[in-house]
Amino acid sequence: MSVPRYRFFSASDAAAMSRLAFTARQVVEGVLTGQHRSPHRGFSVEFSEHRDYSPGDEIRHLDWKAYARSDRYFIKLFEQETNLRGLFIVDTSRSMGYAGKLDYSKHLTACLGYLLVRQQDWVGLLAADEQVRVDLPAGGSASHLDRFFKHLETLTPRGSTDLPRHLHDLAERAPRRSLFILISDLWCEPEHLARAFQHLRYKRHSLMILHLLDRTELTLPDHHRITLEDLETGERVEIDTRQIRNDYRQQVSEHLNHIRQAAHDGGAEYHRLWVHTPYHNALLNLLNRT
Repeated sequence: MSVPRYRFFSASDAAAMSRLAFTARQVVEGVLTGQHRSPHRGFSVEFSEHRDYSPGDEIRHLDWKAYARSDRYFIKLFEQETNLRGLFIVDTSRSMGYAGKLDYSKHLTACLGYLLVRQQDWVGLLAADEQVRVDLPAGGSASHLDRFFKHLETLTPRGSTDLPRHLHDLAERAPRRSLFILISDLWCEPEHLARAFQHLRYKRHSLMILHLLDRTELTLPDHHRITLEDLETGERVEIDTRQIRNDYRQQVSEHLNHIRQAAHDGGAEYHRLWVHTPYHNALLNLLNRT
């Protein structure tokens, strides 16, 4: 698969990904070519469902009878074409602008998306803060991957975080059991996230969480008086780090523990990634997980 020039995916990324494979830990919907476990037995090419037509889809899969009934274009999906649906959920809130977390997310998403398509799985993209910025349905063609990469290049950090609401919405509207790959710094209420994770589990989706953090977020700088700014609300407060450093560290530690527990209770696969680690190294560790 040739690789045109993209900002967050290069020929060297493609070469690195060509030596790796992604395997879902949990059962996914569809019939396998050997990469993932399936709830179905045997191979089938039976019609499974429709999805809306997107530019670049193969015309031969259009359902003309459905078009005649509704005057809308639909693509017919078959069991063998839906081995794994990997939907990337990228947090684009302002806090993701800190320490280059959003750019790091784009590199991770591009590499993993390429890898999934290369092994004949499907990928989609939802990028959201308090609003949905990109909602790209799953697909597996070369033209679809091109759109996937180009959408990543448009993302900028803005707005506040409303991930739980978007996860609840996805749990209801995702057409079949899918693998959701959430990439976020998760600076939101753990109890709200916990309910969203459990909703996904109830709907029999699988969830992988890539929790991005910078080590400077876990402590405070060694200055006496500093001004802290909430990147999502713009609120500022002046503090003396000597007075609150210990409390700050404790509260951050408790928050991270609550997030990990919420992931565990929701049956999610959880990975904490540090953005100072080169993304190729992070991917290698992730894909070599046991």
